Amino acid sequence: MHVPLLLLLLATPIDSTEAAKVASWVRALPPVAAENAHFGVLGSISAIHVGDAANQVIRANGPAAFYKNSTAVAQATTELKNRALYVDKLAGASIAWHRDVQNLPWGLLEPAAGERNYTLTDTIVQSLESRGQRYVGTVMPYAGWELRAAGYSATADPMCTRLLTEDFFYLDYDDRMDRFRDTGAWLRYLDAVVERYDGDGRDDMPGLTRGIQYWQIHNEPEGEHCGLFRADVAAFVDLMRDAYRVVHESCPACSVLNGGAAFPMWETRPVAGSTFWSDFAAMGGAKYVDVIAVHYNDGKTDGGSVANFETQIGRMRELLGTDKPVWVTEFGVVVDTGGQFRALSEREAGSWFVRFYSAGLAAGVTRFFSDAVAFVRHPDGPNLLPFYVNKLLEAKLGGFTSAAKIADGQYRFRVSGVDRFVVWNGMPSALTGQVVVTDMYGNESTMDASAVHPTEANPLIVAAAARKSRVVRR
Repeated sequence: MHVPLLLLLLATPIDSTEAAKVASWVRALPPVAAENAHFGVLGSISAIHVGDAANQVIRANGPAAFYKNSTAVAQATTELKNRALYVDKLAGASIAWHRDVQNLPWGLLEPAAGERNYTLTDTIVQSLESRGQRYVGTVMPYAGWELRAAGYSATADPMCTRLLTEDFFYLDYDDRMDRFRDTGAWLRYLDAVVERYDGDGRDDMPGLTRGIQYWQIHNEPEGEHCGLFRADVAAFVDLMRDAYRVVHESCPACSVLNGGAAFPMWETRPVAGSTFWSDFAAMGGAKYVDVIAVHYNDGKTDGGSVANFETQIGRMRELLGTDKPVWVTEFGVVVDTGGQFRALSEREAGSWFVRFYSAGLAAGVTRFFSDAVAFVRHPDGPNLLPFYVNKLLEAKLGGFTSAAKIADGQYRFRVSGVDRFVVWNGMPSALTGQVVVTDMYGNESTMDASAVHPTEANPLIVAAAARKSRVVRR
């Protein structure tokens, strides 16, 4: 009897040796609903996952020629549908949100001025909606035809040339990457794509249900290459203002995110780019941001610092609004095989996520987007320890009503009327007597608080043990 591949994948989850140590109760936890999920990923499914054959057609002949090639389009949609099987695996870790730089790339969806083709993104959005997943509308204002019409020459900037070989594959044919000049064309595209995926029943994608509710404009705009805005903050304020107006006119209930802030806000030296976000705020840009997006990728380089991460979040909230939610739209570590990045063991990565997630949540973060391969490898790799760390933290901290940093390495979360502490640097004075201790594998034990010794390598979730009610005999 033939068994569909999807059923085989879901019926036979495979854990790595380290992940196999996780307590059975954590493994058995069902995923949380998307609206309650704190975790999303990069690298799960986006326009870049059209497959090698379609990718090469787009690079060699351009997006317009690609859509005229029915074989290449069919190959691309098949690849995207197969890629959605990876989404199914990730969903088991309470991962429900998907964001990449190339979620809705202008030059790929509008291959010529005014000619739009949504075949690829319709396939992705339908695949995610059928799985109860959410897509972030990241929109990058680059289109090869617009850059040619603007009079740009082929790029000679080494960084831009490299980007054309990576995420910006749809610009490779035109060999240009710079600031758009036709603001009207860009805004017409943004209006059209928001309208297609806003779920209001007008000009929507056929079969759309919930649609896309969050729209991120650009990515790391404080850069200085390839049309970014380091030397022209006012232009980015204009971009955010115009985008904010267009998104909210089409979808009043939608939220707008700034392009993720990558500049290290803990940097105190007056280096290039250090004033970008303070200048943005001073020019009135904050009112065009509903959700603050920050990036924190130091875990992939030097391991990072919780204090620096907290500064990144806190400083951006000070500038753009302390009452606004924060999303960390690039985040995480690399497990085992890091390539150009610093690789951690699964145990080290599990500890890292416990610590940085907890600090982020207490600082105001409501959603994290880490590289998907830190949780489960594509296409048929095992579940890794951080896969279960996500489930554990949703079970222990999800739905918290308040959170606070008590001291370095000590955080208190109020959950269902009970205080739960995440600790890796000593024990809070409030914890005395018998406590319940949970490690990052979900192993639980009851002991006296004086015997608990958390470390960075072994962060713990600790709560006071329930007191037994005293029986009064008459």
